[in-house]
Amino acid sequence: MKTITSGSYTDVGMVRSENQDFFGRFPEDVVDVSEKDALFIIADGMGGHNAGREASELAVNTLSEAYFSRPESDPISDRIHVAFDSANEYIYNYSINNPQNAGMGTTCTALVLKKDKAFIGHIGDSRVYKITRGKIEQLTKDHSKVAEMVRRGLLTKEEAKIHPERSHLYRALGTKAEIEIDMLENIGLEGDITFLMCTDGLFNHVDDEEMKKAVLTHPPDDACRKLIALANERGGQDNITVQVIRVKGKTGFFRRLFRRG
Repeated sequence: MKTITSGSYTDVGMVRSENQDFFGRFPEDVVDVSEKDALFIIADGMGGHNAGREASELAVNTLSEAYFSRPESDPISDRIHVAFDSANEYIYNYSINNPQNAGMGTTCTALVLKKDKAFIGHIGDSRVYKITRGKIEQLTKDHSKVAEMVRRGLLTKEEAKIHPERSHLYRALGTKAEIEIDMLENIGLEGDITFLMCTDGLFNHVDDEEMKKAVLTHPPDDACRKLIALANERGGQDNITVQVIRVKGKTGFFRRLFRRG
């Protein structure tokens, strides 16, 4: 039996006048993922005026609706792909039919938990980290110009955080008629694991070890607020959104009995 507790929080930051991030947990009341899917989404919109805010909200709402409209018997990875394609089509057509929102788009990262596995669909530069007692691991790959430069050894991670083109994405949701997403499948949920999802407003100010410490020493909701406060203390240059999802496996009677013996 796998149970989850989660926390989430978003903040406009210290510089921006509008929060263009959006997130969701579906269903909101899910606790046991042994039989029921849990879907978590985070999105960071882009576009002038309020286009970015609309793009991220449309992404979360459209993707979640499309995912749960598919038969539960379908493979989870297929359901994620269909959901991303549906959200992309909706946002792309919305921008065409509403010229004031031309060029709107958003990052979008979705985490699905079911039984003893996790699945991730991803486009853009929002992130999912996997945190255990011993380490923190970034599972997603940033689809940004500076991230590619870091991967090629042309920039350090610290240089990337302040690079003037750090917000330039080469993949996003809603900017083209067709998209390519990254899929991570069958991530094992052995033991106690915590997933941290965040937009770039967090990781541009807070390093991996600080994230791990906050997540491991605070309940999920408190960890979200602490991390956002830390990002704001260091300038809060962008909107900041964090979701923390803690997965626990309940120990069966015979396993407990064996341990006592």
